[in-house]
Amino acid sequence: MYLWKDKCIPDWLYYILPFSAIKTDLSLLLECLKFQMKCPDLQKQALLTIHSICEKREDNVDLLREMGGVAFVYNLSKSSIVHPDVKETALFTLGTLAEANVYCKNSLCKNEIFADLADCLMNEDIQLKQKRLSVYLLLVLVANNKLGQTLAQNSGCLDVLLNLFRATFPISTEATFRAANATQTYQLWTSVSSALCGCVNNPQNEEGQRICVAAFPVIKIWLQQLTFPQTEIFQPICTFIAMTVANNSCVQESFSACGGLETLALTLGRLASAADTSLLSCQLSVIISKTLSACITDNSSLASGLAQYGVVLHLFSLLASPHLDPEDRLPILLSLGYCTEASEKHQSQLIWCGGLPIIITLLTEDSSEEVRRAATFILQTCKKASTGALMSSHILPLEGASKQLEANSQRFKPLFPVRYTKPSEIKCIEELQHTDMKNVIKAPVPYSRCVACVLPFEEVTSHTFESLQSSCHQSCDRHKVLREATKHFRMHHCRLVFEKEHQDPAEAERYSTAEPQQTCKNWTGPSEGEGKVINKNTLPEHRWRKHNGVTLVPLQRRAKKTTFASHNRTDIEMGGRSGHHNNLQKIGLDHSSTKRKRKDFSCEEVGYLLSGVKTYGFSWNLILWSYPFQPGRTNVDLAKKYRRLMKRKAQDASRADS
Repeated sequence: MYLWKDKCIPDWLYYILPFSAIKTDLSLLLECLKFQMKCPDLQKQALLTIHSICEKREDNVDLLREMGGVAFVYNLSKSSIVHPDVKETALFTLGTLAEANVYCKNSLCKNEIFADLADCLMNEDIQLKQKRLSVYLLLVLVANNKLGQTLAQNSGCLDVLLNLFRATFPISTEATFRAANATQTYQLWTSVSSALCGCVNNPQNEEGQRICVAAFPVIKIWLQQLTFPQTEIFQPICTFIAMTVANNSCVQESFSACGGLETLALTLGRLASAADTSLLSCQLSVIISKTLSACITDNSSLASGLAQYGVVLHLFSLLASPHLDPEDRLPILLSLGYCTEASEKHQSQLIWCGGLPIIITLLTEDSSEEVRRAATFILQTCKKASTGALMSSHILPLEGASKQLEANSQRFKPLFPVRYTKPSEIKCIEELQHTDMKNVIKAPVPYSRCVACVLPFEEVTSHTFESLQSSCHQSCDRHKVLREATKHFRMHHCRLVFEKEHQDPAEAERYSTAEPQQTCKNWTGPSEGEGKVINKNTLPEHRWRKHNGVTLVPLQRRAKKTTFASHNRTDIEMGGRSGHHNNLQKIGLDHSSTKRKRKDFSCEEVGYLLSGVKTYGFSWNLILWSYPFQPGRTNVDLAKKYRRLMKRKAQDASRADS
C-alpha cells in the first residue's frame, strides 16, 4: 500500500515486476483514490503512480481497464467536488492511458466525453492549465483515429478549437489574457494547434480540412505581422497550414484565394535573403519551404503562379546556405521539383541562377538515396529548358532578380567541388544586366540564329556539324568560333603529320623523286588533256601546302594497298571520271597514322564499368567522370565494352542451358 507513497520503488522497476505484483499495486492505488477524497495530495500521488506503471505498457493498461480504473479516473476528472489539481492530474493520466492502449482510446471515444471536453474549453472560469490538459486528452483521442475525428466535428470540439486558436495567439491584440499568463497562453495555443492538426490529418479528413479553412484569413494577417523571425510562432502556424491543405486541391485553392500562398512566398523571400548569414533565418526558411511544398503538391496551376515571386531563386539560395542542415536538403529539393515540373519559367529561373551544377553534384555526391532521387527528378524536368528553349529565347530575369543573381553568384559556394561554364549568350546578357537594365528592356539583345541553334541537340554531332554549317548562309558567333577552331585544328594536325613523315631529308628526297612512278603504278593516270601527273614537285609551294582548305599529305608506300587497288578498279569502271584530284583529297584526309592505340580493359576498369552502370544506368559520360579509368578512355569505349560483356554473358548462359 505504501510502496507508491514512500516512492521506494523507481518507475523503471514496474517493467520487471511480476504480473501479480503489478495487479496488486494497481488495486491498492484505486482504493486510495476512492477513500482519500479529502486528501488531494494523496490522490494526486496515486494518479502519478498509475501514470508511471501504465506509461507505454499496453498490458498494464488492460489490467487497469478490466478493474474499472479507466472509468473511475474519468469520473474523477469531471467531478465538481474534486480539487482542481486532482482534475488536472486525472486528465493527464487519461491521456497517457489512451495513448498507450488503443482499446482504452476507443472506450473513451464517446459523445458525452467529447461534449464534456467542449464545455470545459468554452468555460472562461476554468484555469488555463486545465484547459491545456483537456486539449491534450482531445489530441490523443483524435490522433490516428477516424472515429475520434468524426466525434470532434459532431460535438463542436473542432469549432471550439478554432476559436481558441484565434483568441490565444501570443501576439494577437484580441487576446484577453494578461501578460502574467503569457507562458501558459502560449502553451495552450501550441496545444490547440496540434489538436487541430490531429483533427484534419493522419488520417486525412476532408470535412475537417474544409472546416479549418475559416482560419486562413487570420493566419495570413499573422504572417504579415511577424516581422521578426520567431521559430516558436512559425512552426505551429506552418504545421497547421501544411496539414490542412495536404492532398486537398479545393483547400489549396482556398488558401491561395485568401492571399495566404502569396504571403508565404514573400515571407520565404524575406527570410531566404538572410539565410547565409543567420542560422535562425535558414531554419525558418526550411519550415516555410515545407509548407509551400504541401500547398502546391499535385496542383500545377498554383505552382506555376509562384514564378512571379522568384521562389526558385530563393530556394536555390537556401540550398547554397552554409547553415543548411544536410537533412533539410530533401524538402527543399522536393519544393524545387514541384515548381520545375509545373512551369518552364521555374526551369528557366533555375538554370539562370546556376542551379543545375549543384543539383548534379547532389546527384553524384550525396549519401541519401531520397536526395539523389529528388535531384534526378529535377534534372529530368529541366532537360528541355537546358537543351533548347532557354538558349534560343530572349528571356530576361524577373524584375529585381538581377540583384539576387549577383548576390547568389558572390556568396554561392558549392557543397562539393564543381566545374562548369556558362554559355556565351548568358554571359553577354548578364553583362548587359549589370550595366544598364533599362536599356536592355528597351533594346533587346541582338542574336543571330544558325542551323546548329535551330536543330535538336541530337541531330548536331561532330560528323554533321561541318556540312550543316557550310549549307547555312548565316552563323552565330558561338558556332562561327567553333567552326574556325575546327578548321585550325585540322590544318595543324595535318601539318604535324607532314613534318613527322619528312623529318629525314634523304627520305623526303626519295619520296619527291619516286612519287610519280609510284602513283603511276597504284593509280590510274590523269586524262590526256591534263598533261603530267600532279605532285609536290610540279605544284608551287603555296598550292601544295593548302589545297581547298586541306593540307595534302604525300602518300605512304605500301599503306593500305588493298584500299588503293579498290579505288583504282572503281576509277576504271567509271571511266576515270573521278580523276586524280579526288584521290589526292582522299589521301589528304586519311588520319590512319594518328589512330589511337588499343588499350585492353583491366579487371579494375571492368569493375568500375559494372558498378557505374548499376549506380548511374547508361549515362556513360557520368560513369567516365566518376571512376579512375585509363587516360584516353571515351564514353563510346565504355558503351562498346559493356555491350560486349553483356553479349558474352548471354552466350555463356546459353551454353550452360544447352
